[in-house]
Amino acid sequence: METFEVEIVELLFPELFCEIAWELGTEFLDKELNEIQKEIFDKESSEKIISDKIIKTKLKCGRSKILFIHVEVQSYSSGYEVFGERMFRYFYRIWDRFRYKYDDKSEIVAAVIYTYKRERGKDKRYVYKLPELSEDVLVYNFRTMDVEQIELESIRNENPLKLVFKMGKKLLNTGVTDEEICNAKIELAGELKSYDKVKNNEQVKVLVDFLEYLFLIEDSELENKYKQLKKYQGGVFNMSVDEIRKIHYTQKGREEGRKEEKIKIAKSLLDILDIKIISD
Repeated sequence: METFEVEIVELLFPELFCEIAWELGTEFLDKELNEIQKEIFDKESSEKIISDKIIKTKLKCGRSKILFIHVEVQSYSSGYEVFGERMFRYFYRIWDRFRYKYDDKSEIVAAVIYTYKRERGKDKRYVYKLPELSEDVLVYNFRTMDVEQIELESIRNENPLKLVFKMGKKLLNTGVTDEEICNAKIELAGELKSYDKVKNNEQVKVLVDFLEYLFLIEDSELENKYKQLKKYQGGVFNMSVDEIRKIHYTQKGREEGRKEEKIKIAKSLLDILDIKIISD
């Protein structure tokens, strides 16, 4: 997430985005996050949570904010009946640790990205109430982004994460079988070869890795075949962005290059994945 910290904050917290003094840098508080996760989960579960981030930012006005970002992946379902409660547990531990242990008065705001199908568990708040009282004792709100329902038109074309969410939404709306996941990853790799919005080669790699994390292939045979494809098409991951642009964005023969690329991808699907292609 560090590679796309600016892009992800722009998506989740557009109101704060322009108020952040990006030139002053940000701080990823991984050590504190790991300690908090160990307090909430058992050791095995906390080690699986690799997408969460706590980011401390400085505002142009001189204040600071702590942003907590959580990605809820279906494959790592927590089993909680109320997901919002878990988000609240994160919040009050972050609040207590920084405000009272570190004497850090930074304001805290949280967001979650839902990457699975259907509405169950996609809370936007946590409400604590008692049956004897008519009013709610506590209401905790957090920002949410649902990949299944996301409006791609609301994301700037210059934001490279738009490509990942496009593929993710396509998967969720058509099915999430291992074969479909594998095909989506291959399609993403193909699009990255002609994609000019990434800033460096690390972002190319992270875009693919991010999709792999969001949509895990459980079939070991298919996973191995996908790894073979990545090795076979090593250029996507090894070439610099400038080299990719040089090869695929020359004005002369641009359309011919695209046609050849489609043929290569089709052959890869046939030769490596043994997928039957049906033509109308």
